[in-house]
Amino acid sequence: MAEMVGVEVERLWEMLPPTGKGMKCEPIRLCGACYAQSPCHRIEWQFKSVWKCVDYSLGISHRHQLKLLAKYPQCKARFKMPALWEYGRCDRCSLPFSEMGKHQKTD
Repeated sequence: MAEMVGVEVERLWEMLPPTGKGMKCEPIRLCGACYAQSPCHRIEWQFKSVWKCVDYSLGISHRHQLKLLAKYPQCKARFKMPALWEYGRCDRCSLPFSEMGKHQKTD
């Protein structure tokens, strides 16, 4: 598979969830505050056990203490799959992902 997609085997393993971590493929979830810092989807947002933004690479369990979003705050449409996040904003209401952090709750 690594040869087919042109990615090293070690990198593919890094892209998989840790052993014992279940994934929740839908709905797609997002932390607007994290996205503003680094505009990409994080696999951690899809872990079944995760409801707030996390940063496992830094050993921090809850970085912003914000509940992950599962839909756009303004138009209430569900997020499309991350591969379609070409412009970093909602296709319907044009709200940028980076501005969604102010719509997130801490509880």
